[in-house]
Amino acid sequence: MKKFILLALTSIVVLSCSTQKQANKSVNERDVPERYVKDFTRQRPNVEKRTWEMIDSTSYNVNFVDNGNQMKIKYLKAATETSWIVPLEYVPSSITDYIKNNYPTAKIKEVAIVDSKNLKTYHAIITPSKKETKVLEFDLQGNFKSEVN
Repeated sequence: MKKFILLALTSIVVLSCSTQKQANKSVNERDVPERYVKDFTRQRPNVEKRTWEMIDSTSYNVNFVDNGNQMKIKYLKAATETSWIVPLEYVPSSITDYIKNNYPTAKIKEVAIVDSKNLKTYHAIITPSKKETKVLEFDLQGNFKSEVN
């Protein structure tokens, strides 16, 4: 039963990540700057399956699964952000309640714990309408902090 639940959760996460990939261009690892690939393989030597996306000419995402956790590392010119995708059933209720109360028509696309510059926060990607996507930032206690641009 646990394996089935884990498989279902992984499928949901992979599907949500694949929807997000439409905004970024999938690229082959050989087209990613060497410093990003070396940094990734140094940090995560046991991860064999990974997919790279180009955000812009100097920024890249790498998506992968590590120890059963769907993860993403965003390499920016001056920083690195690590994200752990949180299955929706494990998202703190204070976050889902905030979204329901302040964005009643919004759908939650993805929630992740993001570590940027040694500061961990929750980022919730929501779609208040079909043409609009917003990223909301919460602290680790689930308190709303800001809307991320």
